[in-house]
Amino acid sequence: MQAAKKRRDPSIRSRLRRIVLAPTSALIVLWLIVSGYLAYGAVLQYTVSRGTEQMLIPAALALVSVMDERSATIAHLEHPADEGTDGDLEAARADADERMTEVIGRFEGVLSLSPEPVQQRIIDLRNRFDEISDIRALVDSRQASRGDVQEYYNTLMQAGADLFDEQSRHLPNERTVGPALSATYVFRALDLLAQSDAQLSRAFSTGELTREDQNEFIRLTGAYQGMIEAVRDYLGPEETAALDDLRSSDEFGQLTQLTGRISDRTVGSEVDVLTGETTEVLTMPVTEEEWRAVYLPAKEAYTGIGADQARYATEIQNAVTARTVLTAVLGSLGVAVVSALALVVSTRSSKQVVARLHRLRDDTQELADHRLPDLIRRLGRNEPVDVESEVPGPGGSEDEIGQVRRSFNAAQRTAIEAAVQQARLREGVNRVFLNIAHRSQTLVHRQLRLLDRLEREQEDPDQLTDLFKLDHLATRARRNAENLLILGGESPGRTWHTPMPLIDVLRGAISESGDYTRVKRQRIARVSLHSAAVADVIHLVAELVDNATTFSPPHTKVHLRSEQVPNGVTIEIEDRGLGMREDEFAAANALLETPPEFDVMRLNEKMRLGLFVVSRLAQRHDIKVRLRASPYGGVQAIVLLPAGLIAGGTGSASDSEAPELPAPDETAPSLPFTRSADPRPLRASEDGRDRASNTGDRFPVPPPEIVGGDMLDQPAEPPAEAGPAAGKLSRLPQRVPGVNAFPGYEPEYEGTTPAEPPAAPAEPPAAPAEPPATPTEPAPPSGGRPPLPRRVPQVNLAPQLVEDSDGEPSPAGPAGDTVEDPERPMKLRRNLTAFQEGTRKGREDGRKRLNDTEKDS
Repeated sequence: MQAAKKRRDPSIRSRLRRIVLAPTSALIVLWLIVSGYLAYGAVLQYTVSRGTEQMLIPAALALVSVMDERSATIAHLEHPADEGTDGDLEAARADADERMTEVIGRFEGVLSLSPEPVQQRIIDLRNRFDEISDIRALVDSRQASRGDVQEYYNTLMQAGADLFDEQSRHLPNERTVGPALSATYVFRALDLLAQSDAQLSRAFSTGELTREDQNEFIRLTGAYQGMIEAVRDYLGPEETAALDDLRSSDEFGQLTQLTGRISDRTVGSEVDVLTGETTEVLTMPVTEEEWRAVYLPAKEAYTGIGADQARYATEIQNAVTARTVLTAVLGSLGVAVVSALALVVSTRSSKQVVARLHRLRDDTQELADHRLPDLIRRLGRNEPVDVESEVPGPGGSEDEIGQVRRSFNAAQRTAIEAAVQQARLREGVNRVFLNIAHRSQTLVHRQLRLLDRLEREQEDPDQLTDLFKLDHLATRARRNAENLLILGGESPGRTWHTPMPLIDVLRGAISESGDYTRVKRQRIARVSLHSAAVADVIHLVAELVDNATTFSPPHTKVHLRSEQVPNGVTIEIEDRGLGMREDEFAAANALLETPPEFDVMRLNEKMRLGLFVVSRLAQRHDIKVRLRASPYGGVQAIVLLPAGLIAGGTGSASDSEAPELPAPDETAPSLPFTRSADPRPLRASEDGRDRASNTGDRFPVPPPEIVGGDMLDQPAEPPAEAGPAAGKLSRLPQRVPGVNAFPGYEPEYEGTTPAEPPAAPAEPPAAPAEPPATPTEPAPPSGGRPPLPRRVPQVNLAPQLVEDSDGEPSPAGPAGDTVEDPERPMKLRRNLTAFQEGTRKGREDGRKRLNDTEKDS
């Protein structure tokens, strides 16, 4: 089968032609868009012009017919027996129905094309007019009051005026808005004049003008006159002249005179000669015929002025429409001509520069494909870079292409200099972080040694509890300092020389967490870790445990378990917090799998510093760390320690036995690391008092079944006969020299070593003929402190349980008849002498450490 021919790459000339055609095509598209926009504007202006002419003026006339119906309805209410009012009412209703139905139908035809505010006004007008049948029925049944009729018709007229106003404000041309609004205000003034006429209907029927009707008439006429005066300056020239002619006519003068007579009418009073009562004289100063003779011509004149003003606005809109259409045509032709010229000029220019562009293309490809990537890689490796030798010189021609070449060189120089400065800045920031971390670590180590001395000398349980808490906080501060060292590329100062059991490593990690009492240890693999990985595994697990306790409710537990698998050992940390989203899990696992270069800008509010630390530590020892959702809704962190980190043996005795200690229900590390290695957490005793865990210098005390006999021989509490010094001290944990010093646990930065076991005491002197009833206390040491309480074995036991020197129990006898062992005083003396020698040795070691601490500080 014949292979398919390779597609030929286009030439530079073709590419340049495409580059030329791109803006030309864009210009053509722009021409089409501009032409379409101008055409749309022209069509819109024409539609608005036709709509204004066909809808605005008929709508205004229709609402005038509604005004007439309002006046006829009120007259009918005031003259129910007058048959003439019935005929006028029927005629007014028919005229209003015909006009309003036609206008509302037109408005509904353009409802979908209108702006949203205009649509709402059209709907309001339609809804108000739909209610007219209800008010008419009430009028016909004599159930409607004058106030109800006025309220409805005034609301209907207000809805029409609001529609005109909204239409005027949404006209597409600002020159049309002013005249259209002026027509709306003329219509509003006409409505006020019609309301004043309706207000006089009752006075014409009764011959009396009440104070309320007079005041309302004054308000309405004043409002209409003020509105006419305000809108005069915004009318068209012909409309202004028509308004001036109306105001100078005889009819308008008579209307003004009658309005003044009604407004100035004073209320008189007369006294009834028979009853002596005083009544008000509310005589109507104007007859209905006089008022109608001047009111109707004025209303017709105002109606004509409003309609003419609407036509004037339509004429302006028509003129704007004509200009818009002309602009659309000329603009479209102009853009077409410019597009054609641009195409011709661009094509000719491309032929002249194609050869030089070939050379510029080759040079640019060499720079982009080879030199710049190699330079960036060298900067990433912190290799020295000479900017002058890397950037080409300013050669080239002086024309535009030469200027482009020099611009490329200048941009390259700026980019390289910026990259060099950024590399130096990162290196400097890294050095500052490392310096701060080293200083903080040194201070924390001194603080821990000082706390160690204070804990050894303190005998008050409450004070000792606070010291243990401070010890814990200092250890966490040390871990924070080590975080900076790890992020800076260095290793923490703690190292081990022998493999350590995994149970002890996990205890140390738990003790470095903030809320260690919530951690529930379960089954732990019986393996040991190589010494080189102990410190980093402690730090890694501590960060994960701290994260689990921080982001889970305080009443929940954090479960920690370990299991040996074919590929190594797994450690699982599971909390029951709120959990994370899928995208957050994906981002965190990607960071843990491939640690990026540490950048402060990556530390936003969702990205935690601990993830960077865990990622660095995991990469250092090929440890796999992955986060996933827990079945309880929280987060489960799985750590896979590779087989290369596992020591060959099963570890120390604590490795094989510690998991069996108190059942997997314990909720806190029983005995975390202490002193300069780790904090000593506190545990509440059964009687409610806080006491310190019995910890040693470096590692937690091993289980009783793996501790030597010297520790098991020590009693838990001093005897009651120890004297007054045994008050509070009886509750303190007793240190046993040599018990806590596990083999192989020797941090390099730790300057001290575990206290040696006390030397065998010298042969005690011969016992006196009769031993004293109670052993004498040794003299206090040179420091002035009283000796520690001394214990007398079996002094508090029942007589039946006391053993003799051969280990056999004493025979039971009557109370108080205990058989005296003649060698017992000598045994007690030897035991107390050995105990005193051990405490003396311990104080000497403490003074030596105190001297070392004072030298450091």
